[in-house]
Amino acid sequence: MNLRQLAVFLGLNVIVSVAVTLIVLNVWDAGRAAPRAVPTPIATPQNIPASAGGSVVPTAAPLTLAAPTASPTAAARASQYTVQPGDTLSSIARDFDLSVNQLLAANNLANGDLLSIGQRLIIPGADGALPVPTPTPIRPRPAVTATESIALGDAFVTIREINNGGTFSQEQVVLTNIGAKVNLVGWTLADGEGHKFTFPDLTLLSNAEVKVHTGSGVNTATDLYWGQADARWGATGAVAYLRDPDGRLIATYRVP
Repeated sequence: MNLRQLAVFLGLNVIVSVAVTLIVLNVWDAGRAAPRAVPTPIATPQNIPASAGGSVVPTAAPLTLAAPTASPTAAARASQYTVQPGDTLSSIARDFDLSVNQLLAANNLANGDLLSIGQRLIIPGADGALPVPTPTPIRPRPAVTATESIALGDAFVTIREINNGGTFSQEQVVLTNIGAKVNLVGWTLADGEGHKFTFPDLTLLSNAEVKVHTGSGVNTATDLYWGQADARWGATGAVAYLRDPDGRLIATYRVP
């Protein structure tokens, strides 16, 4: 090989080496610049049952329910009511859409207790709420019947009934205290015809009764004796008047 041939051979080697080097560098740079493919995880629902065919069946996400708010119509109503002539526990309860037991419980009354005209009753709300100041309902006043007792003034002592009117030996006026205890000394019971009984020193407890007999006898805590010579309550329409020591009319009763 002469010198010329050697020079050509060396030149070709240099060219081939440079070409191979450039190819390797290009391949290395391309591999470094390309982003690595990262598998994207697929979110799967938790605790999702498989269908009959084995495929996953997605279920609806649970709903969060807001707490119900109280209806404004459910607001408790409570008031006071003043007993009018002709009222009974059942009629008042019916007018206010209550049961008799609710009315009794709200006023600490027992079944069978008598009402007195002018007595204030608590009308509870539907949920038992305390009374709030409200205007007292105004009801028409019916005519007083023969069997009604009318109570006026501050004390709640009423004439419940007159038993055996016209039968002197058995005739008696029954008084009932439906308020706080009261001493009856100085009170009077009269027939409107000039005949008057004055009560002795006698304390009448709440819900207690005392009978005033027309004839004579020995007074006790439950029975008093007027000492009249004949019957006082035999005539239909006769009226018994009960007054306190100041002469204020507390109750009346008309004989049927």
